[in-house]
Amino acid sequence: MRPQVDVGIAFYGKPYQTIVTIKSLIQHSGQYIDKIYISRERKQPHEDYVGIFKVIDYFRNDPDVRLVIQYPHHHLGLGVMDLERAKTDARWRQSIMYQYALETTDKKFMCIMHNDMLFHDDMIGVMLEQMMNGPENLIGMGSIGQCWSCPAGRDWGNKCNPFIFQEYVPSYEEAMELTEAYATPRQQIQKNVIKGGRVHILPECRLNEYCAMINVESYQKETVPNGNIGCYGGNWGGTDTATLWSHDVYQKGYRFKHITLEDYTKHAPFDSTSSGTQANNNRNLYHQSEEGAKEYIEKNYGPIRFSSYVSRANFVDSVKRKAWLSVIHTYGYFKNLVKK
Repeated sequence: MRPQVDVGIAFYGKPYQTIVTIKSLIQHSGQYIDKIYISRERKQPHEDYVGIFKVIDYFRNDPDVRLVIQYPHHHLGLGVMDLERAKTDARWRQSIMYQYALETTDKKFMCIMHNDMLFHDDMIGVMLEQMMNGPENLIGMGSIGQCWSCPAGRDWGNKCNPFIFQEYVPSYEEAMELTEAYATPRQQIQKNVIKGGRVHILPECRLNEYCAMINVESYQKETVPNGNIGCYGGNWGGTDTATLWSHDVYQKGYRFKHITLEDYTKHAPFDSTSSGTQANNNRNLYHQSEEGAKEYIEKNYGPIRFSSYVSRANFVDSVKRKAWLSVIHTYGYFKNLVKK
């Protein structure tokens, strides 16, 4: 029996897609999973605040699913920059995506993932075996890199890919020349990162969070508050979530192992754009994706029957949110009065 892992999921809407993620994950990898941490962002897209209670209620009598729900104190989004605050303010730090789970789990390995996945094979089992038998400095396994936006990627300079990213080591001059040669979507940020001294691994290279396994002991040792590296779920001025974390732990001697995501799971299977993020700002796309996930659940797992808990919990949550907003607005009002 292999040791169990915990799972960490950042919840920004998509309740039906979250249910599909968990159901298909348990179907293929349930024997390795103990707890599933879900961090429900303080703000939810398209006012879908009831969503988390649907997920909780759906799994209320499922003996194979143990949920741990976190309600972060702050809504930080993707632009996390304040490393000094992360070192000392636990509530702020644990509001960063995935951090609460990575900081509080008692497992040696944690699998973090998006909440819009559809698994068709046992990805966790494969990663767990390789993490257990890998070198001591293997800190993470998952799909590597955002090659679609990297000047060294196949669609641009075609010098690197997820299988050789450790061997392609350009000098500062080479990296700058390559980055200036191709108008990638985040070209200026890439140049800023390189100018700041982070050359290799390249600015778009990271352990992707679609589904990745992390060595918790190594993570906690090197990442704030115990270490000096910013949390995995922060941006810290990089091109995207986890890019600077990936670079900094790599430079400390840790390594990643690539696994082809599509061999085991599909990201955003109900999103017609396949992006998974455009729906956050497109109400119609969001609801179409959710409807597709709902139909999938009913076709493959049976009818959905929510209890009265959903409406009751949503009512209480709504009262709390309105009270909190009232406090914020009152504070702002009096603060402006003092300035006058």
